[in-house]
Amino acid sequence: MAITILEAMKLPTLKDFELIAGYRGLDREIQRASILDYEYEKSLSDKPIQTYFEKGDFVISSLIYAKDDPSLILESVKGLVSDGVSGLAVKNIYYDVLPEEVIKYANQMDFPIFMFDKKGSYYEDIVTEIYDKNKEKNSISYQEAKIGILLKEDMDKSSVKNMAKDFNISFKENVFSICLKPKKYIDENSLTNIINLLNRDLGASHAAYRYHGIIFIICTYEDSHKENKSTEFSRLVRLMIYSLFLDLNDYYIGISNFHKYIDELNFALKESMYAMRVASIEGENIKYYYEIGVYKLLMPSYSEGYMINFYSDTIGKIKQYDQKYNSELLQTAIVYVKLGGNIKNTAKSINLHENTVRYRINKIKEIFNTTNSEFEFYEELALGIKLHLIHQNI
Repeated sequence: MAITILEAMKLPTLKDFELIAGYRGLDREIQRASILDYEYEKSLSDKPIQTYFEKGDFVISSLIYAKDDPSLILESVKGLVSDGVSGLAVKNIYYDVLPEEVIKYANQMDFPIFMFDKKGSYYEDIVTEIYDKNKEKNSISYQEAKIGILLKEDMDKSSVKNMAKDFNISFKENVFSICLKPKKYIDENSLTNIINLLNRDLGASHAAYRYHGIIFIICTYEDSHKENKSTEFSRLVRLMIYSLFLDLNDYYIGISNFHKYIDELNFALKESMYAMRVASIEGENIKYYYEIGVYKLLMPSYSEGYMINFYSDTIGKIKQYDQKYNSELLQTAIVYVKLGGNIKNTAKSINLHENTVRYRINKIKEIFNTTNSEFEFYEELALGIKLHLIHQNI
């Protein structure tokens, strides 16, 4: 995976580049930066210009070869497009503006062309910065893919341990995970900067990773926390989360259980993610995995076929009724379940009479067509509502 031109425009060496053509091609990927600065032999001036670049190259040039013949610019740009070049940056040594036919052609082909000042960036800096950014992105993408494997694949303990050491050779034996989800959108570049800052401060035996808009912090320790494990774990968590430079109020945070062995890293990651999701559902700042109750079963399986069928047979029927009769049974049921099935508290929360809430709950019983006990009905409704909240927050 390579950076796009749009991402490259945010780099220090490119931030002052002026886009003069091909604005619809900014999603093109840059595999590397290359330089086009040679002067054609006069004896070849009557022959077609040959360019020898690779697909995804971002070409930098002063157009020295065309300083005495502007017509060569269009011909060379056509060659670059044919080569699959992602874009062109022109240093304004010989040209402050490009011929109109070049601009027109670049716009037709969605081929980005930039101009930059001769007093500005050096070629070598541009090449190096693009190379470094691609290297960083590929590293992040690789790590993100490995996190995905640990979250989604069933792996034996030996494979998990090997992958953990591949992440960080300095990881210790004990492990727990912290998962943070920003409450407001953070773009990939900003999230990567946060990851880099975290890794600067965390220390060798801990590490932060990005995964589809969320942050995992893997915390590892020597195998020395056997006595008073619960108390010690709470202390370690407090020390870790309050040492972060982040404003914790800006995140939903999930904390995994404490695992004695690094070969359970996959469980730690999943647990912290599930806890984070429950924190998001319940509008809480921090949630521990051991606090999430039946969500421990629902989170890993909510998308399985049998769960989808259960969801359709419960919440699906309530939705159909609400849509047909313009009622609010589902919203009432959500509050009812969140408040533990208490009619009085539900009525107070949504500003309705208790009899109205009772009528709506009885209507749901009719929709379910159940002869189950009150406890069994509430259990079924609560599971359906929790599945609904998961689907809303995933």
